[in-house]
Formats: sequence, C-alpha cells, structure tokens
Amino acid sequence: SLCTVASMSPPAPAEMSRFYIRGDGGYAWHDDPDMIEDSTFVLENGSIDATWTAGGGIGVYFSESFRGDITADWRTDTGVHADNTDAVVGGPRDFDISSTVVLANLYYDINTGHSIMPYIGVGLGWASHRTHEGFATVGGAPAIIEAATASDLAAAFMIGFAKDISTGLKLDVGYRYLYMGDANTGEIVGGVGSGDPVIEDITAHELRVGLRYDIW
Repeated sequence: SLCTVASMSPPAPAEMSRFYIRGDGGYAWHDDPDMIEDSTFVLENGSIDATWTAGGGIGVYFSESFRGDITADWRTDTGVHADNTDAVVGGPRDFDISSTVVLANLYYDINTGHSIMPYIGVGLGWASHRTHEGFATVGGAPAIIEAATASDLAAAFMIGFAKDISTGLKLDVGYRYLYMGDANTGEIVGGVGSGDPVIEDITAHELRVGLRYDIW
C-alpha cells in the first residue's frame, strides 16, 4: 500500500549547513614595529598607539565542528611615533594611521556538550592602510609628512568561546593575533628633505566581543 511504501522511505537528511551573520567590536594594542626611512635610516623608538576596532561578516557552518566566515574590520585612527637619529636629517616622526582588514577565516568549534563552546581559528586576507598627514623635525627644521595609502597581506590566529544566549543568537568573546604587513607615509616635505617612513610587519593583539546570529 501507499502507506507502507511511505513508512519504508528513508527520512530526509538533516540540513547540516546554515549561514550566520556577525558583528564585532574590540580593543587592540600593537607590538613596537621596526621602521625605516628613505631605505637608509633605521628609525628608533618606533611605536603604534592602541586603537578600537569594529566590523562584521557573514559565515557558513560546514559541519558541527567546522565553520568559516568572511569579515571586514575598521580600525580607528591611532598615532605612530619614531625618531630619526641621523645627525643631518634627524628628528621626531609623528603621524596617524587607520586601517581596514578583510579576512577569510576558518574555525574549529570544540563541542563540550554545554552552552559554552570554545573555538580556535585562522584567517588570511589583506589590510589596507592609510597614513594621515603628520609632522616631523628634519635637521632642526619643521616639516610635513604627507599622507599615503598602501595594502599588504594580512593573517590572523583566533581563540575564544561562544555562548548561546537565545535561539540562534550567540555571544562571541575572543582574542585575535593580527598581522597586517607594511605601511608607508608619503614624502617628508620641508627641512633638509628625506624619504617616506615605512612601518614594517605591523602586528596587533585584539580583545574582541561580538554577536553571531544563525540564519538559514
């Protein structure tokens, strides 16, 4: 009979993949960078101030343990400081930098059987940096550091946990180590004259809090 055939039919497989959207905010502090100028001078006392970040993304669950997402984060203006100690063109270098970071990320969720789920993750993408007009002293004379933009490879390592707070909604708290490549300013105009300062291998440590919402 039709009823018998229907009862013998295998059940439809459960849908394994579903999408989610996310929004995140964070606080970031930076390792002191190496900086050079005019491809000749090594700048001393290089530092990047702490900054705030905000962003979002969209992701997909590949299985109960693996998921991935694409995220974009905006990093607010923050100060960069260094000193050129050369006897002729020496002096302080001060300017601001802001960045946008886009990453493709892959995570492994550790199922504990509870509402809190730890995870680890890695990301790869690019960083777009904008250095803003700054100020320098070159051989005792005031000078302007021109603005510039640059892009470079970005990579990340993440560790954290998610907690269910309602159906389909999770609180996400984590740490991210972020590599953002190099950034440079424009020319230094005024004084004796010198080349553009370059910040090499920018790295940051971020504490991040966000929300993830599951959608189908």
